[in-house]
Amino acid sequence: MTTRIFSLFILLVLAISCGQQTGKTADLGELELSEVTVQSLLADASPFVEKPVSIQGRVVHVCRHGGQRLFIVGEDGEDRFRITVGENISEFDVELEGSMIEVNGIVKELIIDETYLAEWEAEVTEGSKHSRGEGHAGGVGNGDNHGGVQVADGEEAEGEHDAEMQMAAQLKRIQEARDEIAASGKDHLSDYWIETVEFKVIAE
Repeated sequence: MTTRIFSLFILLVLAISCGQQTGKTADLGELELSEVTVQSLLADASPFVEKPVSIQGRVVHVCRHGGQRLFIVGEDGEDRFRITVGENISEFDVELEGSMIEVNGIVKELIIDETYLAEWEAEVTEGSKHSRGEGHAGGVGNGDNHGGVQVADGEEAEGEHDAEMQMAAQLKRIQEARDEIAASGKDHLSDYWIETVEFKVIAE
């Protein structure tokens, strides 16, 4: 996992009270789903990029800022993998936390190279609003880190001092990514996640 961008940004750490919750964006039709695990994707997700997969795991966190993503753990209960909403799923319910779910979706990849990091750095220094590094679809990392500042209570930092903290935190993360790229011997890092097509809660 040391060569994966999400290893940089583990910053924070679904029980349905009754019934079941499901969500669906589109019919996968006759597409053959590859059964994968959290551990297998963390080991090497590259063969599955843009391909349909099926995965099971326990939900350990749902994003409080819009419910656009959640994180599941595999059998070891430690390593996490990011799941994002699909085209027609508006959000994940926080009540999914603690539940076992099965997700059918498409594996996505974000390439983090020097061009990406330079653009991110420019946005930070210019004070632009952006979502890089937030661990959302299209963002970097798998933490619940909004605006680059670790927040334990689900609230984003506010005020001039906190804005400076946000900038410093994001610049640090950018440098960490550069350091990891250098150590990897490659010209980029890859951030993987699954974009949900359909999911269901598994009865236990």
